[in-house]
Amino acid sequence: IGNSVVWVGSDDLAQTLDAVEQTMDSNGAGNFVYAPDIDGLDGLYTDAGVLATVGQPAVGFAAGAVYSFHGGASMTADGAIYWVAGVDLDANGSTDTRAFYRTPDGTAASIERLLAGGDMIDGFIVDDDASGIDFFYQVSEDGAHRIHVLNMEGGTAADGFIWVDDVLAWRENGPTGGGDAWQNFDLVAINANGNYMFTGDTNGAFAIDEFVAYNGTIVVREGDIVDGVILTGPATLRFVSLSDFDQAAYGWGYTGIGGFRETVFFACDANDIPGTSQVVFTTVDDQIDVDGDGVADYAITDLTQTGPTPGRAMGETQFIYAEVALDDGMALTEAMIEVPVTCCGNGVVNPFEDCDDANLEDTDECLSTCIAASCGDGFIWEGMEECDDGNDDDTDECPSSCVEATCGDGFVHAGVEECDDGNTDDDDECLSTCVAAACGDGIVQDGVEECDDGNTDDGDECNADCTLPSAGSTGAADTGLDDTAGEGSGGGSGASGPSTLSAGTADGTGTETETDGDTDSGGVTDGGGGCNCTTGERELPSAWWMGLGLLGLARRRRR
Repeated sequence: IGNSVVWVGSDDLAQTLDAVEQTMDSNGAGNFVYAPDIDGLDGLYTDAGVLATVGQPAVGFAAGAVYSFHGGASMTADGAIYWVAGVDLDANGSTDTRAFYRTPDGTAASIERLLAGGDMIDGFIVDDDASGIDFFYQVSEDGAHRIHVLNMEGGTAADGFIWVDDVLAWRENGPTGGGDAWQNFDLVAINANGNYMFTGDTNGAFAIDEFVAYNGTIVVREGDIVDGVILTGPATLRFVSLSDFDQAAYGWGYTGIGGFRETVFFACDANDIPGTSQVVFTTVDDQIDVDGDGVADYAITDLTQTGPTPGRAMGETQFIYAEVALDDGMALTEAMIEVPVTCCGNGVVNPFEDCDDANLEDTDECLSTCIAASCGDGFIWEGMEECDDGNDDDTDECPSSCVEATCGDGFVHAGVEECDDGNTDDDDECLSTCVAAACGDGIVQDGVEECDDGNTDDGDECNADCTLPSAGSTGAADTGLDDTAGEGSGGGSGASGPSTLSAGTADGTGTETETDGDTDSGGVTDGGGGCNCTTGERELPSAWWMGLGLLGLARRRRR
């Protein structure tokens, strides 16, 4: 399960499990069912252990009836198990009739009989011998639909039926719509949509009597040409499978140009199997590479996926699963292989496709892989993208935006840009030129630099470290003098101003005396009672001073 071996028969230490039948199934979630011999008795075994064995009481029958065989086991997605059992009505060791069973939860306690010999359907009675319920059946993955090949009571020429969801849909000897009649039925398939396929023979010419039918209409016959392959008789169907996407897979065995061949086909639309079928592989002619080195490792020699298996060759995936025999030149190996399939390029949007424009262009809105074009896919979408390097690296020449790298796009282009903050501001840490801001670039970085004059001079208005010069004295200190009065300062000690005139001398003679400076008292005091001249600290207008000087000169003249 999931490419891993999750269990082998020898893991059960209580029972001996051998003689394994081919038909088995799993829900892919760890649950499985198959039909081995259990301590020599035919039975059913699951991931939970023994489910049923020969000799146990047959559910849904009168006391004394026991199981005589178990086979054809299948499992749906919810883990429910379905199978065909033989019933020995009188416990004499022989199979008297058949029944179709289900256990919803995989336990023996919940086993229920769904169909059995002697049941009446649409006025016909299921044959109560050992052939009434065929091993050819299938249950849809969701358990909602079921198809069977049944044999009813009556003449052998017209006793075979295709039973679909409680209705006898098709009967042997009934018209096919193609000018002949159904003769017998073989393989069947059904999906969650209720669509179904079946195979068999008609009573037409031997070279064209084998057929594949979809919802009761023959779509491919023996002798037809499908995707260039001529299904030359005698040809037989090996398997059919139908997905819930209404896509189909089927295999034919036929006589090819080089001898017997088996080809697996895949139909993109089951509603048009002839028109949408394509070859997946052909035995003998095709080889497979299993290690991815581009060199074939095995030749496919046989398609072993045959018989009444309820297993599915396809599901809701982009693969076909097939049982084959492989030859590496030294030995044969039986294997299950997974082969990719695609409908891309047919111009129709099929499952697993975003689009399909039926061309190989990778520069338009739909790639050649049928994936919608998008940034990061590695292809340049014309008119929409400038570049696309297929990565999400925003430091190379093509960012994840698929717009060519440029200064201002917000991505730092490695080896080309120092920074890129996606704006045109020059006062932050990254300039509009995508160069990191630095002292000396001539641009003041907010909150980091006081100034930036673009040079390294320390003697100008901006220092070399982008700081302003320190504030300091730019004139003489205040002396308390003014430049017009020559008066002494009330508290200063600066140089004296011009001389002042006194009206008398110290000896009281009235002689005029010149003094060179004022005292700190704010004026000169005449000790002899002469003229006292004082100056205050108030600055006088120059016109007033000039007037005072003229007055002094006038007094000299009078003396």
